[in-house]
Amino acid sequence: MDKIIKKFCTDEWVKFIHFHSIIYRFNKDEIIFKVEDDVAGVYFINFGKVKVVKGAKKSERIIRLASEEDVLGDRGVGGTWKYTVSAIALELTEVVFIPIKMFNQAIKANPEFGFFVLMFFADELRDSEDLAQQRTVKSSIALSLMKNLLAFGYDGKSDKLSYTLARKDLASMAGTTYESTVRSLADLHKEGVIEIDGKTINILDEKALNTLAISN
Repeated sequence: MDKIIKKFCTDEWVKFIHFHSIIYRFNKDEIIFKVEDDVAGVYFINFGKVKVVKGAKKSERIIRLASEEDVLGDRGVGGTWKYTVSAIALELTEVVFIPIKMFNQAIKANPEFGFFVLMFFADELRDSEDLAQQRTVKSSIALSLMKNLLAFGYDGKSDKLSYTLARKDLASMAGTTYESTVRSLADLHKEGVIEIDGKTINILDEKALNTLAISN
């Protein structure tokens, strides 16, 4: 959070936000907030990885992945003041909670911060539209892998993803079945686009994967 707040807010507001914010930690699979909870505030991720989902557990659809310095809870801002999505930790995750009243005041008092939030909303809307497009299963899996890569990156030493979504989570993001996901991954492996190493996936041809991800 510090990078964003210090970059876009005045020193006075940085101190003010720090004073009113609260740090929480969540273990893997713990719920940070869920659909229909009253909106209490907005969360900034200090470290860790999170999936944002719509729907109930058996029919959940991952609509976004988030990591360090990303914002959570923005979909509850405005409207009915209820969270419309759930956020679930994928690993040990630390978040900074900013009460909604404080968040709104910070936006009004710091135009650059308000513009950052606006651009964040716009990017998230575009991501949601990408997932909503009609695609082949293979293209949907490729898109999910690209979003996995863009959210969490490589491990810094190779073409190995720093964090590989579980097959069920890839299926959830792609809006397809577990079995179809496994078949599509096997096809991509045979074509030399990815390498499957147990539960881990290595991206061998990022350009080819991205081309497939943006196709219908």
